Amino acid sequence: MKLLLVVLVAFLAGNVYSQSVKSEDVKYTYVKLPTNPVQSKVSNYQSMITSSSEAENAKILSQFEKDKALAEADYQRELAEYPAKAKTADEKYEKEMAAYNAKSTATKVIEKQLLNENSKPVKEYVAQPYRRTIAQPILKSSYDYPSLAATYLKLDGFNKSAENAIFYLVNIQGFEHAQPMIKSETKKEVSRVNNVTTTNDVTYYYVEFTYRNPMSVRVTSPTNQELLFVAPTELSEYKTYKSTSAKSYPSSDFSALLKTTEESILRDNLTFINHLVNDKIGYENTARETSLDYIKSKNEEYTDFNEAYNNAMAGLKTLVSNEVSAKQKLTSAVEKWNELLKESDIENKKARIDKDATIAIYFNLLECYFALRNSVDAEKIISELEKIDISNREKKLKEKYVSLYQDLTIRKTANGI
Repeated sequence: MKLLLVVLVAFLAGNVYSQSVKSEDVKYTYVKLPTNPVQSKVSNYQSMITSSSEAENAKILSQFEKDKALAEADYQRELAEYPAKAKTADEKYEKEMAAYNAKSTATKVIEKQLLNENSKPVKEYVAQPYRRTIAQPILKSSYDYPSLAATYLKLDGFNKSAENAIFYLVNIQGFEHAQPMIKSETKKEVSRVNNVTTTNDVTYYYVEFTYRNPMSVRVTSPTNQELLFVAPTELSEYKTYKSTSAKSYPSSDFSALLKTTEESILRDNLTFINHLVNDKIGYENTARETSLDYIKSKNEEYTDFNEAYNNAMAGLKTLVSNEVSAKQKLTSAVEKWNELLKESDIENKKARIDKDATIAIYFNLLECYFALRNSVDAEKIISELEKIDISNREKKLKEKYVSLYQDLTIRKTANGI
């Protein structure tokens, strides 16, 4: 009986802190510090888009009008000259016919035999004047540039106003593309009929072409000092479009496909440009996907741990919408987890804050410190993690935090924080 009691007590003691660390994904938005902040106190900005296509279109239209005017002038001149040309042709024909009729029949026969052709004069044809058709020019697409700028060119952390404003200008050089080509490829297809398997070569067709829409961006201060100018090489490189292959032969009318592709790359490139500018100058609202750990247990021994988890979750999700309250919740979570670390005993599997719970707290702290821009305490946590034998997954996660904090430190230094 005593032996059974000892075993029971030992069993209960070994399971008193029975727990399991769980992770919960969280998406939140934080304000990323710029790498090249504006030094002077400026709170406003203006954005604008220009297009090189407009100047090219103006030249094309100008030439089109000149060609039309030349065609009309030629037509009017030829119309005025037509009566005289027709009269001259008539008079020449009449003279030649008179001379022909004056010849004897024998002479006409001899000439025909010698020349092997009818020597009878033929009236010169004088064509009726006509206007040359000047084909409508193919112009590069034009857009509502003020609307595009309002939609895509936003400088986070600044107000949109013309007074004492940063000027943010993007120039679109225009959509360029190669001639779309219909190509084919052969695929093996297996069919089964009446329990007989057959492999056949089947031809599939697809459309392929290359395209690009280069752009440049220039940002200047209210005093016209250049803060940024770049023509990203990524936007100058040609991309390849390849449609989904199909057995049916595609249409050779590529106009709709090209238009759709042009509009897509326009949106993508403007989004790329805006991120680039905000990364360097703005205070960009940046989306982040991560996770926080909580502890699932059969009793209430980890209420304090999970209360900190709930505060951290709430703080992260409201970091931009309610910064003051969010930071209070994050700070409360950090304080609680640091207090729990005092119980940490990574060598004791029966400890309330054992190795798994300790590692969970460390990674939770790293996320909260990042949201609070506390790189000093984060470095201490990273140093502690380096002393522990952690899994490969945890090592990779730690390295991601190392890179994250390296970038944060650079940005804090640039902003004098």
